[in-house]
Amino acid sequence: MNTTEPQAVLTRTPVLGVPVRQPTTASPYWHREQPLVAVTHVDPDHAGLREQFPRSWHHLVRLKGLIDGIAALEAPAAVGPALHLQRISPLLTAAAHELLQFAEAEQAEHSREAVAQARIAADRLLHYAFTQEWKPVVLRQPEPDRPWLYCGPLSTWAMHTVHSPLALLVVLPRADLQSEIEAVDARLPEIQPVVARVLGSGVKSVQQVNPTMQIADLLLAGGESRVGHKNFAHFFPLEAPGSTVDGSEFTVVFANVHTSRLERCSLKLLGRLQPSAAGQGDLDEVLRASLRWFRCHDLAHFWRRSVVDGSGRPAPGLTPFEQMTLEETYADVLGLLSAVSFFPTPSLGKAFIAELLRYLSRRHHHFADSGAAALAAGWLIESGISLPPTDAHWLDKAEPRLEELADCLHGALWDADPAHLDALRAALAVGVSFREDLTELFQLIPTDLDYIFG
Repeated sequence: MNTTEPQAVLTRTPVLGVPVRQPTTASPYWHREQPLVAVTHVDPDHAGLREQFPRSWHHLVRLKGLIDGIAALEAPAAVGPALHLQRISPLLTAAAHELLQFAEAEQAEHSREAVAQARIAADRLLHYAFTQEWKPVVLRQPEPDRPWLYCGPLSTWAMHTVHSPLALLVVLPRADLQSEIEAVDARLPEIQPVVARVLGSGVKSVQQVNPTMQIADLLLAGGESRVGHKNFAHFFPLEAPGSTVDGSEFTVVFANVHTSRLERCSLKLLGRLQPSAAGQGDLDEVLRASLRWFRCHDLAHFWRRSVVDGSGRPAPGLTPFEQMTLEETYADVLGLLSAVSFFPTPSLGKAFIAELLRYLSRRHHHFADSGAAALAAGWLIESGISLPPTDAHWLDKAEPRLEELADCLHGALWDADPAHLDALRAALAVGVSFREDLTELFQLIPTDLDYIFG
């Protein structure tokens, strides 16, 4: 044994053998040590921002600078919460002023919802500056062709400690890409029998009202959403402390960020490993396929066998993080099987493998979705599927084994069934070993984005 290896690596979870998570206070925080990242220019010259808010866009740019400044002052290991609030209170007050100036200057009818949210956000920032508590807020999902604004506490699931994860988001919905989500939603009654066949039982959704998914271009982001690895989606109200929603829960997906990351990271990783894959489908086809899969993934989180009582029971011994890893794998795999049943294109398999490679670059013990990628990769390898697949139609061969994986995962997560834990642990180990073989690739091709605005 290497006695110089950090204790965080030696301490592992009891069932799957995942290294125990260790938060860091480093800022900015990235998904692995010394990552190679691609710098992406979002909304050059603020063209989209100025088009949507011709009279008031400059207030939002100044607001972004203030929110970024608040994030830059985060140092929980060195500064306590009281001193931190004292340091950022002038910035919070100035940010509230810019929001109110924006609301006062912006008169366009299509901006009314963004203006209303700006006023609410200003009030919340001022209240937090004086009380260190966030006022409750009711959020509405983006409307078609209307810009949408959020400024307030926002979690990014990054493994770093902060006093209060504060962020700014300004987005513009994309009707052309929203049609891919609508295509999935329209097939939902037909997807349920597919899920039932995979799980070998009648099925139900444990979510009474399905969350919606809104596809939009990111025009501006600040604060927590600019620190470390970049999320391409946020979940409301899950990631917005102190908020509720008017209607169903919703997910906002940043189409331009996701497109850039597919083009500059995921597909380049795949093309480097499998040059023949570079010509299989253009970027727009892969983007649309990935959105359909992600929507199916989103819905797959809620599918259960009908016999499950309540939330079900996990197999004995699984830690919360192990359960998260298995559930992300379940959603990935069941979502893929749902998507391929109705949208069976080579671009779907390409999107899945390209994104799997990118997620493998992250610490699998810090991010459940990366653990899911390792587990799925290991299961495919053990099933005789080469990675990356040499056959554009690899899913045809893999479907039966992926159905077995979904069934095993359901048993471990909600049927208290330990029968397949050894197989899941073995597959995860194979996937982690495969990832280690890609170390050189991850040093040659960017695995994530940093982006600039303006």
